[in-house]
Amino acid sequence: MALANRLHPSHRRPISLPRPWPACAQELLRQGASWLRGNSWEGDLVALPGGPLLESRWDGQRWITLLDGRELAGQPFDILERVTTADHPWIGALSYELACSEAGLSHQEPGAGALGLSWRGVTRALQVEGELAELWSWGEAHVDDLEGRLAQACALARPQLGTLTPRWSETAHREAVETIRARILDGDFYVANLCVPFDGAWAGDSATLAFSCFRRANPPYGAFLPLSDLTLLSLSMERVLGKSGTTLISEPIKGSTPLTGDAIVDKISGEALRLDIKEISEHTMIVDLVRNDLGRVAKFGSVRVSELMTLHTYPTVQHLVSRVEAEARPDAGLADLLRSMLPGGSVTGAPKQAACKHLADVEAAPRGFYCGAIGWIHHDDFELSLPIRTAQIFEDHLTYWAGGGITLRSEAAKEWGELHLKTQVMKQPRAMS
Repeated sequence: MALANRLHPSHRRPISLPRPWPACAQELLRQGASWLRGNSWEGDLVALPGGPLLESRWDGQRWITLLDGRELAGQPFDILERVTTADHPWIGALSYELACSEAGLSHQEPGAGALGLSWRGVTRALQVEGELAELWSWGEAHVDDLEGRLAQACALARPQLGTLTPRWSETAHREAVETIRARILDGDFYVANLCVPFDGAWAGDSATLAFSCFRRANPPYGAFLPLSDLTLLSLSMERVLGKSGTTLISEPIKGSTPLTGDAIVDKISGEALRLDIKEISEHTMIVDLVRNDLGRVAKFGSVRVSELMTLHTYPTVQHLVSRVEAEARPDAGLADLLRSMLPGGSVTGAPKQAACKHLADVEAAPRGFYCGAIGWIHHDDFELSLPIRTAQIFEDHLTYWAGGGITLRSEAAKEWGELHLKTQVMKQPRAMS
């Protein structure tokens, strides 16, 4: 279990899974466990409930950060850096608006009391990789009947998700796209990532919805996080920033085409995507932006593109993905790295300052945790995904955003179709088998 070499649990105990995985985790999830899954997390990591809680909320004038209810002084990223030096890892998320605030970028003001950062310390976790499972703990060893809890089958309500409805019309989206194209012609920016919220009525059990969506999407960076005010269900394919030792890695995604299941059709559409001038130019601009962002916190001359515009295939879509690596400067702490890289360039545009200013003026609502960051932090190592393909689930409704980069070559009708393509993974949720 390679992840153990990065999270350094104090104690490891093999666990026999009494029921098929991941169904045996349903009782833990019902009780508030956090779940990271996918090949990029090296299996499934289920953080058991408990542990200290760090939260930042907007009070209408500034971000107030509390650790287990006690207010801490400082900016949220600086506090996060201080707190995560503890012996145990942390799992959590931060919002797009908080990331913009920390980076000095324009953004829509969240509502008073809005949650912008939520990280919980992990004292115990279940790690599953293939058919192997272990109980990990940090600090003192715990003895309990975890196998018995995993064997419990609880009655979970089948998820019922209404039609996802965009918060503005195709006409409004076309006008927004044409405005961006006009601003590009004026030289204000090169690309802007325009995002639209989709809303749907919701009832049922969110863990069951997560099972269904994970099975349908098989995301490299899946996450199911119960937070104080909402639950996050992320089906992200994109790593916004990872750090292992001194190595920094970002894997921007730009360029999409549907996956039909017809091998010949998908091969043709994939090759067309690789040759599409609009997609190539957009992707190149974002890779350059990521290189620049990494360059501010990297050792001189260490930034390199190790993979450029490789076609990656997922269950419902094909994407162009690049990989940018660098060696972190010794004086660059967690807060420096986050401020340099967040929000991710693939969900803002270039240059960031101008693109974010325009998006703050025109988008339908604050993005919330969509396009912020989700993942784990442990000492100097971390893995953070970019929460695209992410639902923010409330008591009786959910919001699922979709977006796309707008360049001078963008066609409004295609951009509108791409938004709906990206919602497909949330449709027709199936009951857990």
